Amino acid sequence: MHRLFSAGAALLFVVMLTLATGAKAQIPGLSLPAAAQEPAAAESQAAPADPSLDDLIRLLENDDTRRKLVESLKAAAYRPATAGEAAAGQEAPAERLSVPGEIARASQVLVGQGFALAGEVGDSFTEARTLLSGASALHLPRLFEAILPVVLVALVVFGIYAILRVVRHRIAVRLEKRAVHAGPLAKLGLLAILAGASFLAVVLSLAAGYVTAIVFFGGPPNINQALFLNAFLFIEVIKGLFHVFVAPNQPKLRLTPFGDRHARYWYFWISRLISLLGYSFLFVAPLVEGSSNAAAGDAVRFIVAFASLCTVIFLILRNRTTVRDRLSRQRARGDRSFRARFYALLGHVWWVLAILFVLALFAVWLSSPDEGLRYMTAATLKSIGAMALGGFVVSVLTKVIVRGIPVPDRIKDRLPLLERRVNSFIPNALTIIRVLVVIIVLAFIMEAWSLFDLRGWTTTEVGRSIVGGTIGAGTVIILGFAAFLGVSSWIEYRLNPNFGSVPTARERTLLSLFRNAFTITLLVIIAMLVLSQIGINIAPLLAGAGVVGLAVGFGAQKLVQDVITGAFIQFENAMNEGDVVLVAGVSGVVERLTIRSVGLRALDGTYHLIPFSSVDQVANMTKDFSQFVADLGVAYRENTDAVKRLMQDAYDELKAGDLGHDIIADFEMFGVNELGASAVVVRGRIKTLPGKQWGVGRAYNEIVKRLCDERSVEIPFPHMTVWFGEDKGGNAPPVHLATPLAVAEEVQAERRVAKANPSRFGSVNADGSPIPPTVHDIDDAADGDEGR
Repeated sequence: MHRLFSAGAALLFVVMLTLATGAKAQIPGLSLPAAAQEPAAAESQAAPADPSLDDLIRLLENDDTRRKLVESLKAAAYRPATAGEAAAGQEAPAERLSVPGEIARASQVLVGQGFALAGEVGDSFTEARTLLSGASALHLPRLFEAILPVVLVALVVFGIYAILRVVRHRIAVRLEKRAVHAGPLAKLGLLAILAGASFLAVVLSLAAGYVTAIVFFGGPPNINQALFLNAFLFIEVIKGLFHVFVAPNQPKLRLTPFGDRHARYWYFWISRLISLLGYSFLFVAPLVEGSSNAAAGDAVRFIVAFASLCTVIFLILRNRTTVRDRLSRQRARGDRSFRARFYALLGHVWWVLAILFVLALFAVWLSSPDEGLRYMTAATLKSIGAMALGGFVVSVLTKVIVRGIPVPDRIKDRLPLLERRVNSFIPNALTIIRVLVVIIVLAFIMEAWSLFDLRGWTTTEVGRSIVGGTIGAGTVIILGFAAFLGVSSWIEYRLNPNFGSVPTARERTLLSLFRNAFTITLLVIIAMLVLSQIGINIAPLLAGAGVVGLAVGFGAQKLVQDVITGAFIQFENAMNEGDVVLVAGVSGVVERLTIRSVGLRALDGTYHLIPFSSVDQVANMTKDFSQFVADLGVAYRENTDAVKRLMQDAYDELKAGDLGHDIIADFEMFGVNELGASAVVVRGRIKTLPGKQWGVGRAYNEIVKRLCDERSVEIPFPHMTVWFGEDKGGNAPPVHLATPLAVAEEVQAERRVAKANPSRFGSVNADGSPIPPTVHDIDDAADGDEGR
């Protein structure tokens, strides 16, 4: 309000010091009435010295021109300062005040604004009371004369539009059936079709109104009919877009998180408010103003605006609890995140903020119906549009983040890890994009309310560097992930034995090493490019990386030894994934092979990670081919030729069996390999595919055992033979086993006692010892004792 008073005083001072023609130029759109211009000309002849004072007096005496002057002064107050004015303001800095002085000035401004706003509210109520009391401000005959030509056009337009809305509803029903299994993007396309149908219905209804005006009134629409048609086009297009956004009757097409009841509720009230405000301000108020006067039009606008204000406050208070519960739902479920706490806090105060906002909007409209209202309306519509578009984008991104990116089964069969890789990156990237969308929406809202100049900031050096760096860094990260995904998917497809040629062990090893090396290299390159995009000079980082690498080379000699040894092991192709090796005293299958270490899985399942610095030799038991060495030990009495035939027969049977395809050469017979302490060892060898020697050996041993049993070939085992000597005829002397004297006498004494005392339960054994009684004998004896 202080700016308004200052601007008004300045303009008034300019008017008083300029000529009459210059005074008209200072107030755009303001012209003197004809009745006032004629006396002005006469008085200018009588007093040519100061004609501007007379013009100013006539401007202030006339009600219409005085009102326009006040509006022009208010418009100047809301007009942003030009570059010259800003420079002038910088050249003449304001007087510096102390802190109490600043507080006093702010209090003075607030009190002045309050009094001015109260006066404007009182004037508006006075004009509304005058209009409602039927005073001379409203010219009813002229009003009916102006509105009659519009009635027929309005009836035709609304009638055609009602029919076309039925057609649009049928189209929406069909589109809803297609949206049952559609995703967010497909639903967006269906909503675009529905929005096109709504716009076409409005245009056809508008065309029917124009045709009605031409046919029934013999020419193009007059000013009042044009006002109605323009209002209809503007209002119904907005309502149609809002209908598509909320989708009150098509839940399958709805992308907003509204239920059916809430969607219908809010569409009912908001569409009615749009119609009330739109038709009143764009059609009824201009019609009343043209048929009566400006005061009557202002009174109509005030009545409608005040009624809309009361309606909005009523809706806010009525839905205070519903919105609060919805915003506090995540907090009530136990979510302790910052977002949940912020939503819960917003749920408790949102209605206060909303009421203050609509009151501020109403106050600005009262203080400046033209510029102020235009500014507030534009800022509000921009804010709502930004929040609606940003909310829609955030909603779609949230659904994609929660659901993930599905991969078709035919691609998943070839690339089993593709879906996991995609869903490990894209949701995180979309989360960052969602945050950026929220920031952009907030910046756009701040620009709409002149709190932040977003477009001007983007043209500054800092703005360009931040925006360009963010876009460049995001592009680099996306391209880097695409390269990683492509290379990893190709390697995965190449290693998949179900599609294409089966990879060899060497291919598996080299592809795995290439994937690791490519990933590390790509990460380093992406990190450097991202730092370069955000404005960090990477030349010192590269120099520092060289120094760090040199320090690591001296300080981590084991690590360097690991890498160098691993590189030479790979160059010499000493081992590959899937080989069975003996490394550093540990034997197992190579599961993981990097440039620094090897991972072995032992027979008992133990996983061993062995750095290459501790490897002095590598024993690969599955390199190119394998051999099973068959050692068969037989007794000295067996014929070695028969044993050789047995081993050959066992090989022939094995070759003809299921494992014959694993044998790649004929049986090698080496002959007698050892004359042991109790056995003659005959050795042979079977050549197999890599890693098949153990299965082939077990099967061969089973066959050899069975043939030895069938042919009575003795397989000796450790035992002791006692030799008592023999004569020249081969006869050995007899062996007499004598019983010790004490033991023999004890046995004879027990026999004599048994014969002298026969057992009451039965007979004795052949040697005279009594037979132990059974359970039944003891029971019978007990019964007999009781009978006695």
